[in-house]
Amino acid sequence: MGETSESRAGKGDLYRWGVLAVLVCVYMLHHLDRMVLTLLQEPIKHEFGLSDGELGLITGTAYALAFGLAGLPLGMLVDRTRRVRLLAVLLTVWSGLTALAATATSYWGLFLVRVGVGAAESGGTPTNLSLISDYFHKDRRSTAIGIYLVGSQIGTLIGFALTGIIAARYGWRPALLVAGLPGLMLMVVLLLVVREPPRQETQRISPMAAFREIRSRPLLQHLIIALTLANVVAPGLSSWLPSFLIRTHGMNVGSVGITMALTIYPLSTLASVLAGMATDRFATQRATAMFRIMATAAFLMVPVVLVGLLTGSLALAMAMFAMQHVLHMFINTPGYALAMHYVPSSMRGTTAALLQVLSNLIGFGVGPMVGGALSDLLHPYVGDASLRYALAIFVFLSLWPCAHLIRASVLADRSRRAEAIAVEPQRA
Repeated sequence: MGETSESRAGKGDLYRWGVLAVLVCVYMLHHLDRMVLTLLQEPIKHEFGLSDGELGLITGTAYALAFGLAGLPLGMLVDRTRRVRLLAVLLTVWSGLTALAATATSYWGLFLVRVGVGAAESGGTPTNLSLISDYFHKDRRSTAIGIYLVGSQIGTLIGFALTGIIAARYGWRPALLVAGLPGLMLMVVLLLVVREPPRQETQRISPMAAFREIRSRPLLQHLIIALTLANVVAPGLSSWLPSFLIRTHGMNVGSVGITMALTIYPLSTLASVLAGMATDRFATQRATAMFRIMATAAFLMVPVVLVGLLTGSLALAMAMFAMQHVLHMFINTPGYALAMHYVPSSMRGTTAALLQVLSNLIGFGVGPMVGGALSDLLHPYVGDASLRYALAIFVFLSLWPCAHLIRASVLADRSRRAEAIAVEPQRA
């Protein structure tokens, strides 16, 4: 008998999509609790008398380092335990700590909270992707993952709007409390609604065996490298976009937030779903086509961003930056889906955790820093236009993941031909 969704989930289509809706909500809160502190930086800075360096340490570095250290151990645990219970524990920890941050009386109290949030959230996506991969058959899995990744866009939009209003009226502490409490309620829904699906494969693989397996698969290695590099470029651009719009187009913070909310995030949400559907259509029979689409998206990132940076028209600039986010979704969404496709069920948690750790430590850790460093280097020569030209140089890094994706497409095509040759004698 072939693989069926019913055999894995034990439920029909309606139940599976209901489970996905719950996991999307978990991912929404993941991003809300991750990003909320960046929205509240200024009032926190003034209350505790922090420098920008100290503020950056608790909003970025503390989170990223804890995420990186805890990510792989939790990813391996995903492959060895009941995932729904694990996810409930992680959700409770990161949401509870976010709410607890409202009571912080010192800088170091906030620092420890961010460490805990980062460590707990590192296990969220590996657990979710492992569950989704077992709930959905491979011909619908990419669409499901694309819908799941929409949670990051929705969580950021709703979270920033809600906590921003609360912070403006009541202060940053009530805003953190409101950000954390929904996760504690969602944990109850998660345990009541989501049942542990049977794994497609019951064999357990040791951590070292899992890494040896990844090392033995060149196609998977090229995919992981490409996704890591793509996630250096995307945050490196996005983190500096508000500053660019303020410095170059004379916008204020409020208008930047509204403009980005109305242009970039809705299109990114739609693109994530469409990218998942496209992966289901092309990758099931011929992954080569999907790798080529991803490579094309990485290549087009360069001219699209250059036009957005160099044009004098704000409307055209926003259109190009929205397109840049769409292109990134057509790299990131298929990339995660294909990674889950190319590894056995017993390795999905470890593989997803590896991708998450690399994207956070290298991507979010390096991308924004490089853009800022380039701007500082150029400032003596071009003055206030330094950020524009720094990002114009930085975007060419997108050609690097493009090269790995082209190589992956060649390897996928060879694999497909080898399988066809192996099957042909049986038919004869």
